[in-house]
Amino acid sequence: MDAQSGSRALSAVNDLVELLRLAHSAAERASQEVYGVAYEHAELIARDLQRLRRSADKLARDIEGYVAREEGATVERGHPLRRSGDHRAP
Repeated sequence: MDAQSGSRALSAVNDLVELLRLAHSAAERASQEVYGVAYEHAELIARDLQRLRRSADKLARDIEGYVAREEGATVERGHPLRRSGDHRAP
C-alpha cells in the first residue's frame, strides 16, 4: 500500500462515517416530528444507523491501523505487503 492508496482508504472510511452520522441525525430528527407507526419506523432506522455508525467507527480504526502498519512495512522493507498471506514466517 502506497501513501496515495492509504490516503484514499482513510478518506473513504471518513466519508462513510460522516454519511452515517448525517443519516442517523436525520432519522432522529424525523422520529421527533411524528408519532405512531411512523415514529416506531424512524426509531428503528435510527437504531440501525447507530449500529452501523459504531461498526464504521471500528472499521475506521482498523483501516487507520492497517495503513500505519503498511506504511511502516513499506519503509522497513522497501515494498508494500498487499495480503496477509504475503507475510513471511520468521
